[in-house]
Amino acid sequence: MKSIKNILKSSLYMLIFFIILTLIVTILNYFNIFNYKAMNIIKIIVPILSFCFGGFTIGKASNKNGWLEGLKQSSFVSLILAIITLLVKAFKLEYFIYLIILIVAGTFGSMLGINKKNT
Repeated sequence: MKSIKNILKSSLYMLIFFIILTLIVTILNYFNIFNYKAMNIIKIIVPILSFCFGGFTIGKASNKNGWLEGLKQSSFVSLILAIITLLVKAFKLEYFIYLIILIVAGTFGSMLGINKKNT
């Protein structure tokens, strides 16, 4: 039960971090600070940073096996994204690879989080 609570809590933090980053990028794009090519790269980097942040928060909350907690959390969110994508449009191989990258980012963030934990 505590594991599910930690996953939902870190997913909420990840969503808030994603919204803040998206808001910042939108404001910068409004003032034409980024060009089209940079925006395509930023659209890929923002979710990766969000997954890494979510993994970091769950890694700090876990006692051991931070990588496993990050893997569970990022897999949970990626599964939700995959289901939404299947309902809305066709599922492509590129998107599957992108989801794997997001899972790796969440796992890496949780490894960083458990190492930065105050003991």
